[in-house]
Amino acid sequence: MQQYELNIRDYIRIFQKRKFTVIVTFVVVLAATFFNISRQPYVYEASSTVKIEERKSIAGLLTEWIVYNPQDVMESETMLIKGFPVMEQVAKRLGLVTDKTPLVEARGIIEGIQHSISTSKIENTNIIEIKSRGGDPKEVMDLANVVSQVYVEQNLAEKTQQARAARQFIEDQLSALEERLKKAELQLRGYGDRAADLRLAEPTQDKIVELQFEKTALMQKYTEKHPRIIQITQQIKDLGSQTKNFSGDEIEYGRLIREVDVNKKLYGMLKEKLEEARITEAQKVSDASIVDPAVFPTEPVEPNKRMGMLMGALLGLIMGIALAFLFETVDPSIGTIEDVENVIKLHVLGVVPSVHGEIEPEKRPDWFSFFVRPSPLQAKEKQKEIDRYVRLFVHYKPTSLVAEAFRTIQANLKISAEGPKVFLVTSSGPGEGKTTALINLGLTCAQSGFKTLLVSSDLRRPTIARAFGLKREFGLREYLEGTLDLDGIVKNVSDMVLGEMGYEEILKFPGIENISIIPSGDIPDNPAALLDSGHLKKLVADAKKNYDLVLFDSPPILPIADATILAPLMDSVIIVYEIGKTARQALMRAKLQLESTGAKLSGVILNNIKPRTESIMFSYPYYYKYKYREEAKKNVKEKPRVD
Repeated sequence: MQQYELNIRDYIRIFQKRKFTVIVTFVVVLAATFFNISRQPYVYEASSTVKIEERKSIAGLLTEWIVYNPQDVMESETMLIKGFPVMEQVAKRLGLVTDKTPLVEARGIIEGIQHSISTSKIENTNIIEIKSRGGDPKEVMDLANVVSQVYVEQNLAEKTQQARAARQFIEDQLSALEERLKKAELQLRGYGDRAADLRLAEPTQDKIVELQFEKTALMQKYTEKHPRIIQITQQIKDLGSQTKNFSGDEIEYGRLIREVDVNKKLYGMLKEKLEEARITEAQKVSDASIVDPAVFPTEPVEPNKRMGMLMGALLGLIMGIALAFLFETVDPSIGTIEDVENVIKLHVLGVVPSVHGEIEPEKRPDWFSFFVRPSPLQAKEKQKEIDRYVRLFVHYKPTSLVAEAFRTIQANLKISAEGPKVFLVTSSGPGEGKTTALINLGLTCAQSGFKTLLVSSDLRRPTIARAFGLKREFGLREYLEGTLDLDGIVKNVSDMVLGEMGYEEILKFPGIENISIIPSGDIPDNPAALLDSGHLKKLVADAKKNYDLVLFDSPPILPIADATILAPLMDSVIIVYEIGKTARQALMRAKLQLESTGAKLSGVILNNIKPRTESIMFSYPYYYKYKYREEAKKNVKEKPRVD
């Protein structure tokens, strides 16, 4: 089967046809979004910023070792701000925790504060942003400010503690060094007058060591008989003989001299560092400082109503469009002329728009009757009047768009003296408006001058006679049973005048005098068996001789067998189909069922089409709509009101 590709008109048709689905989905999703947002608690956010200076210890190398951190200092500080010590002091500062608060409860409060605080380093700076979130704007502001203040204070306290520790360490080292220096100096004084001689021992020892190094270097090149090596060897012997007269005091004396010199240098350096440490301890300057304190938040950050409603509207629109296309995909009915012609391989004879939009206000149901309940008799009479007006719509409004649609169908049927005269009008299922289409098609042809016969061959639910205000006392049943001839059952305009419609209502517009009707008569017990009698063929033959057009009504094809009995006797069959009411499979099955009986099919009438929801109505010329609307307005003003 040929596939039909969607175009822009099809998309517009789907949107317009399923606009109720799109609107309802949009409204429901938007309402649900609004309800969800309105139930969410307001969340406020406040932020403060602190600046971290690069840590350098004035107290010297020892203090630098204490504060040295090989990792990223800024990242470490962001974690320290949220650490338990800072948060504990914040909780105490805010009065949330006291010394008497149980440990478990205090820990829970502190953890809650930690969850309310977030810290992050501002990129390419040495500034940390501290954010607090909560339901009370003032509490949020106070929390952010207190956290930054406590952090700065603890940073200063930590720096002061480090400086104090460095000072105490230096003082302890100075005390120990001073004791060692005093001890070494006292030992040097014990040598007394021998100090001058002992000072010579050290240079002699140094000279011997120097000569030994030189001799070792020469031995790499020369032998022991070399003059220079012999000379050095002799010098070492002479100096060695001199050192024999010295005792071990010379070496100890040299060591004490070096120790005193080193201790003096260390003592001077530590005295300098001690003063620096005291200055650092007294400075009380923190490495962290507050840049921007938190301010009072005026608007909540959550929920973002504007963004939430925008996202809800977008989601509702997308879901509505998706559901519209989903319903259109799973809808088994046929939606366009191309679909009808592609599915059942029959021409579309015409498109009949919905008559409800053109019904005059006085003919419409009383909507206020929902609140003011009419009597059963009044409701029955009102409904009867509306049904008659719809079924005889072409008679009451011959210049309407609906009447023009039936003229198009008349032209496509090519009704003439040489062409087909007898048509069966049926549908695949109930409620598709086949009888209404039959009557209005007959009225259209009668207005064109064709002598038309309408046969109420739907013996199960006959409505043709009732539409013209006739009683069905004698009709097709009596003819098929052989009790009456054709002249005895045919009703014409004179019978209508004596019926319920009245003279003035019948003769408002010309053409109805060309209409003849065969009522159904009394409803038989077995309509199918009655229709299958031989009298029906004679009726068809006689009707061809006496009328230009004969239209037979019948029940729906699929649920009832009457149409398959009538179809082979007709010149052609017309199927009435209402888009969106019957599945395409049912329409296809009805066509196959008629073809199996040998019936000839003229085509399909698309009935009750809404111009704003079906793209097939776009083919109607604009001037028809304008022209007939203007003429209809004039006719409504000129003709008397019918109650």
